[in-house]
Amino acid sequence: MIFNYTYKIYHERDLSITKIRFRNLIALYKYKFKQYKNKISTILIILVLIFSIFYFVPKDLKIYFVDVGQGDCTFIVTPKNKTILIDGGGSTGSDFDVGESTLLPYILDRGYKKIDLMFISHFDQDHVGGLLTILEELKVNRVCISKQEENSENYQKFVEIVNRKNIPVSILKIGDRINIENDLYFDILWPQEKQIGENKLNNNAIVMKLKYNGFSCLFTGDIEEIAEEKLVEIYKDKRILKSDILKVAHHGSKTSTTEKIINQIKPEIALIGVGKNNLFGHPSDEVIKRLEEQNSKIYRTDENSEIMITVNAKGKYYIRSLY
Repeated sequence: MIFNYTYKIYHERDLSITKIRFRNLIALYKYKFKQYKNKISTILIILVLIFSIFYFVPKDLKIYFVDVGQGDCTFIVTPKNKTILIDGGGSTGSDFDVGESTLLPYILDRGYKKIDLMFISHFDQDHVGGLLTILEELKVNRVCISKQEENSENYQKFVEIVNRKNIPVSILKIGDRINIENDLYFDILWPQEKQIGENKLNNNAIVMKLKYNGFSCLFTGDIEEIAEEKLVEIYKDKRILKSDILKVAHHGSKTSTTEKIINQIKPEIALIGVGKNNLFGHPSDEVIKRLEEQNSKIYRTDENSEIMITVNAKGKYYIRSLY
């Protein structure tokens, strides 16, 4: 009804002063609306272009080798903003909760409240201690572990949490591939179905290779010489172990990172997760010497704190540290 009345006024010939003013207001409104319409259209086009650039232009892969003291932890943000957490250490024999005091605040401070994928290489305290807190406090979409033949206390706690929170768990073995997104995946290189009986937790830890557009990073858990020899034997003619970056096994312990496996990996960069003045004497001078002889540039969390690696869509990587 109002629309009909307005239409009638706008098109009448003999109008009162009041109606003329009303018609003028309508004309002014149409004029202003046309101006604003043009501006709004321009703004919308700009916003669409910005969104398109933000969404379609490939973003970088971000790898953060986190300083958790005497332990290992790697936090990854993919080009499509998925979050991956590989281990999350905690100091053995200490009441300090690295999950509550270090790892949880670290992830929240970066603006993330969930983990899309968590890898637990094995259930030693210096690799899983902080992850139990993350499992309790954040949403975790999926966890990957290896087959456990040793029912450790940490493993029992883990099973209780994932069952209570209905978190899916995948059991990984040699030959598996975990696809993350376009051109980004993990190849599982270890453990085998038949596990090593000596020092089971360390030697049957997950060994996996992250690959992204020609870039590669090898994660080795805490495997020792006996497991390294098996890997060299399995992959010696396939260049599969060759990687740009090596996460050094067992925090640089002299029982790992033998000359044989270093010669297969040939890493440009070696990352060592280790606490200052630790009781184990990690990293070993022998391991440092082996890596230097391979011309690997060494970064260690006790000296460099957090190490940040950025990988672009062409597979080129850039590395920097806090110190």
